Amino acid sequence: MLEAFGDDVQKTARKFYVAYRRMKNFACVEVHPHDHSLRVFAKVDPASVELEAGFTRDVRSIGHYGTGDLEIRIRDRASLDRASELLLRSRREATRAASRPRSLRCRGIR
Repeated sequence: MLEAFGDDVQKTARKFYVAYRRMKNFACVEVHPHDHSLRVFAKVDPASVELEAGFTRDVRSIGHYGTGDLEIRIRDRASLDRASELLLRSRREATRAASRPRSLRCRGIR
């Protein structure tokens, strides 16, 4: 699904996750077969999202593989459909951050 966000989206398999990027990583996917779910870590500010137990979680203070501050747990087609808006937002925000001049990024200017 993430590769459908554009021809320029690249998929890179890592040891513990799969990274998706367009200029910069915008999502990392971990497969969890024991609970039949995917955990997607997206570059979305968790404070800007209404967190739902069992679906989204703030992982800023939790160590995990890959990139992103918002964990999205996908268990079925319905949760994948709900996650698609957040994943598109992650792609847009990561692309926008990468296109800003480096001097502005270093100062924290959005």
